[in-house]
Amino acid sequence: IETILTESSFNGWVEVREKERNTVYSLYGSLLFLGVFVGALFLMGAVMIIYYKQVSEGYADRDRFKTMQQVGLSREETKSAINSQVLTVFMLPIIGAAVNVGFAIPAIQKMLVFLSMYDKFLLVKFGIVSVAVTFLGYVAVYKLTTNVYESIVNR
Repeated sequence: IETILTESSFNGWVEVREKERNTVYSLYGSLLFLGVFVGALFLMGAVMIIYYKQVSEGYADRDRFKTMQQVGLSREETKSAINSQVLTVFMLPIIGAAVNVGFAIPAIQKMLVFLSMYDKFLLVKFGIVSVAVTFLGYVAVYKLTTNVYESIVNR
């Protein structure tokens, strides 16, 4: 069909699925790699910023927590105060990321329609997966940061 149309006076183009398969796979594969790479890069950057922010705040808060223990605050109450402070710092970005994904869905939807690969179920599924991956990364850093913050404050 492609040969017949190109030899005739047909004014247009013909795409054959099998001929374009490698091009499409390379385009979508490179977009997938780029998305995963940039996402991981931003996640690592955010985690490092929050981790070092908490460590520097731990050094700044050390004297305040010593004062609180001297006036009668128990170790459990100190640990509870530390957990609530660190949890607040870690949960606000997760909530912000979820809201951001929610507002970005129309733009993502338009990009997917442009690339001829719009599937609403897939978009929602990967939106939830991206928020879940971000949440799991933050939970891991939360556990690490809480321990480091406690050790700094309790020195």
